[in-house]
Amino acid sequence: MEELIAVMKKLVEGSNFQNKVFKRNILKDYLQILVLDYIYSSREYSNLIFYGGSCLAHCFSLPRLSEDLDFVDIAQNCDLNKLSYDITRSVKEEFGIDIKTSVQKFRIYLKFPVLQSLSLAEKGESDLLFLKIEVFKDFAYCNRYKTEIRPLFKFNRSILVRTFDISTLMSTKINAVLRRLWVRTDKEGRELARVKGRDYFDLMWYLEKGIIPNINCVIGIKDVAVLKKKLLENLERVDKSSIKIDLEPLIENTAFVENLSRNIRTILKRQISRM
Repeated sequence: MEELIAVMKKLVEGSNFQNKVFKRNILKDYLQILVLDYIYSSREYSNLIFYGGSCLAHCFSLPRLSEDLDFVDIAQNCDLNKLSYDITRSVKEEFGIDIKTSVQKFRIYLKFPVLQSLSLAEKGESDLLFLKIEVFKDFAYCNRYKTEIRPLFKFNRSILVRTFDISTLMSTKINAVLRRLWVRTDKEGRELARVKGRDYFDLMWYLEKGIIPNINCVIGIKDVAVLKKKLLENLERVDKSSIKIDLEPLIENTAFVENLSRNIRTILKRQISRM
């Protein structure tokens, strides 16, 4: 327990940003590596395919933090209850810490009792830092893709991660941009954000890299011309507040987030038009 707390304390102290949610996400960044190390060191789970924002951040240097770990279980044989138990046992063996877990449909929640020790929870607040793992079995909509093994070296861990090719990863993000239904409201039910800003940040990153999406894996889209039209129409939903609220806990440079929130629509319009 003391070893884990010491490592996490050093990570928190390395950031001058005072946003507690951001600091919690720094810790999740570390815990994600522990989980990835276990999964890809295990024969039973090493065929899970890592994707999503955390995959981009860890394997492709996307410059933001991410809250969750997302996988596709192509073989459809991953028992989430067993995976939850096995991760819990691994953490106990390595660090001597008991973590709580819960499983809901395709999600695992790992709950680490560390926030009070790290001064990231006020008196009366929960001591638990949640790390969510999602494992999806339905990938039938995409039957033309490649997978690859990518080396990952982080936090003194050496991991061989299984993921999709970058074009297919981009397609899964485009599906999120076009199909994700999500609204964030305050306690009174007033709308604070109508889209997930991270989806559009990631799309901007892909487009800036000149990556071409695997059109075979974009749901309901047959060619690039139709895709461009749909993406440009979708940009009408994007507002400054949605970008800022969602990205502030994920990017330490607040001035950049503020500036991006004002300009991302213009940037994306230009990028999409040039696809």
